[in-house]
Amino acid sequence: MTLHHPRELVTTLEFMAELCNQRRAGQLDTAAGLRRVCAEWAFPGASGATKADAAATWAVLPTIEAMWDAERDTVAEMANRVFKEREARPHLVRHGDFDWHLHGVRVGAPVADAVAVHAAMAFVDLVRTDDTARCKRCGDDRCERLFFDQSRNRSRRFCSTTCQSRTNVAAFRARSARQ
Repeated sequence: MTLHHPRELVTTLEFMAELCNQRRAGQLDTAAGLRRVCAEWAFPGASGATKADAAATWAVLPTIEAMWDAERDTVAEMANRVFKEREARPHLVRHGDFDWHLHGVRVGAPVADAVAVHAAMAFVDLVRTDDTARCKRCGDDRCERLFFDQSRNRSRRFCSTTCQSRTNVAAFRARSARQ
């Protein structure tokens, strides 16, 4: 069974997770890196990102991570704060492979504003559908990567099969050592 979330919502959340994960892992620390990851995910408005744009974008990632980990009511409050601080102005757009969907900032807005508002808009959809629990961190204590759980029953626990296998092997070894 597939989720009933629009493709652009899923793509936005997966992109936000990737931004946060790469930044936390030290793999995203330059304007060129920001431009590259935005181009890979077809996130508009970052092709001319400067060092200052990158720094401003890194500054909003803790807010996105906080929304990722927060309870539903807190997520709603945080999203409203982002909208107010970034002067969000929702409007319908159609581009690339995406049909009509909402953008929250004007064309040419700073990339940090676009990242923050797009993330907040995605979280609003999850708040409205009571589905914020799909935003998870990897169950491997050594990892903590963010991921969006698209499983039918919200049961996914790991960001990848690598982390799942590593955790299962460690648990097997621990059980074997006790016997």
